[in-house]
Amino acid sequence: MNDAFGRQLDRTDRLLGRLENGLNLFAGSLIFALMLLGVAQILLRTVFDRPIFGYIDIVEVSMVGFAVLSIAFVQRVGGHVRMELVIGRLQGRWLWGAEAVGTALAAFIVGVLIPYSWRHFGRAFEFGDSTIDIELVTWPAKLVVPVALAVLLVRLLVQLAGYLRLVVHPDYDAVAVPTIKDVAAQAEEEIRLAEEQRGSTP
Repeated sequence: MNDAFGRQLDRTDRLLGRLENGLNLFAGSLIFALMLLGVAQILLRTVFDRPIFGYIDIVEVSMVGFAVLSIAFVQRVGGHVRMELVIGRLQGRWLWGAEAVGTALAAFIVGVLIPYSWRHFGRAFEFGDSTIDIELVTWPAKLVVPVALAVLLVRLLVQLAGYLRLVVHPDYDAVAVPTIKDVAAQAEEEIRLAEEQRGSTP
């Protein structure tokens, strides 16, 4: 880091990263649990003719968790799908400025979605919305959406601050922003990892 703001931004990025890692781990655990539940459903239905009652309802409610809980983590590591036909040709202030504009637009959209998703949760909580078969309450799943979007909004604001810092000082180290590699760099990284993996295999 070249400045005090960069150091503070780095600390904020690390703290937020811990929360994102936790949410991502929970989402992964949820997927694993649903896989085990699916195996149990197949065995019970085909072998014992005793399917799990309310299986569809459980899957329906649980899907929300692994669909949105990892979204801030993916944003942090730059793992989302990007169209870089134009931005991939930019460098320096132009690159960071374009990234800042895109991040600001994303933050605006997420900021608009949060209150609507919160109201959706509020209605489900107030009226006791539930699934059809086993009457499983849906408000916990609907609460996940505004929570995940709020974490994403904070991540976007942190990244926006990181991009604006680089617009002002393009020679500073990139902090709190994903470093997107070009195709050649990604290929080299994958080759290096594959060689290391072969070398460690007995």
